[in-house]
Amino acid sequence: MPVEGAIHIDLAVADGSFSHVGIRNRRLLTATRPLVGRVADDVPGLISRLFSICRMAQGLAAAEAVERARGLVPTPAQEAARLFLIAGETVLEHAGRACLDWAQLLGEPPAIAVLKSLRGTLVDLHRLVYPQGDWARPGGGILRIDEEALRQAMASVAAGLGEVVFGTSVPETGAAWVSWSAAGETVAARLAARLLTDGLAGFGAAEVPALPVLDRDRLNIRLENDHTGEFICQPDWDGRLFHTGPLARRADHPLVADIVAGFGPGLLAQIAARVAELSVLLREMQDFGHGLCNDSSSQSMPPAVSGLAVVEAARGRLVHRVEAGGDIVTRYQILAPTEWNFHPRGAFVQGLQGRPAGPDPKARAALLVAALDPCVACQIEGP
Repeated sequence: MPVEGAIHIDLAVADGSFSHVGIRNRRLLTATRPLVGRVADDVPGLISRLFSICRMAQGLAAAEAVERARGLVPTPAQEAARLFLIAGETVLEHAGRACLDWAQLLGEPPAIAVLKSLRGTLVDLHRLVYPQGDWARPGGGILRIDEEALRQAMASVAAGLGEVVFGTSVPETGAAWVSWSAAGETVAARLAARLLTDGLAGFGAAEVPALPVLDRDRLNIRLENDHTGEFICQPDWDGRLFHTGPLARRADHPLVADIVAGFGPGLLAQIAARVAELSVLLREMQDFGHGLCNDSSSQSMPPAVSGLAVVEAARGRLVHRVEAGGDIVTRYQILAPTEWNFHPRGAFVQGLQGRPAGPDPKARAALLVAALDPCVACQIEGP
């Protein structure tokens, strides 16, 4: 049964601006308890069933954590295949937001047909790489690449993204973005144009830097000592708060850099980051022959007391940590990207606090929720 839970957001407005933005969220403290006492090698499969959102990234993060605890080293081919599958899941998640959430924000009907086609292709993408379904097996599954089927799958994905995101051209710079959004060929382009027209392009910008690469040893110690779950629920690093996700990953992309320079890291930059990431990932996936090959081997090294995995999932940095006694899990921890972005003093809160609430404060808050895209439902309460 999925265990994601929900985030509760409390709003107050005074003098036309958000005067209070409260977040209640302790969703992951008990989520991993069912894993304690389980055989470590069974955990990745269990994780992929526990979490209905980003199940591929969750399962593969679990596989890596178990591998590091057991001393298993996947081959470069296995690592390339995993990156390919996570890229496919990320494409589907971003496209899903365009088909559903972005269309709703525009008052347009959802692009159900396109989304069904993309889901039909991407949800089962692992079968074209791991035909035996062992994609989350610690050490790596049996890779048997169906190259022709993958080519057809990528052509289908490109067509779907062209319909809801790119249109007849892919904007790669801020200058191209202006004409692209004005043409309004897709849901993504029309949403960008609406944000500009309504003066909301920079709304939600916060002085919260992108999450840097964290020292693995320090991160492992921080999680090991997190007996109350405070770090998992409200993470910081050296007392500082960060944001994670497409905007953090694609900050150096010419399109994203241009939009941030012109409007700040607000709603428009969040949309641009997802468009840029979809463009980059589609090209990388179309070039699937690079590093993707048949393989069924793994290497080994001495086992460790614990294993730490860091994976870039669709919504941002995902961390899994496992402790095991022999083959049995004694502790399992997950630090999800949502906890960074929806920290009680983080990017979402800072993006709203003191900003104009508009005629419909809940709707304006929902815009920023959709932009930051949490991995759970958000319940917004207030005026």
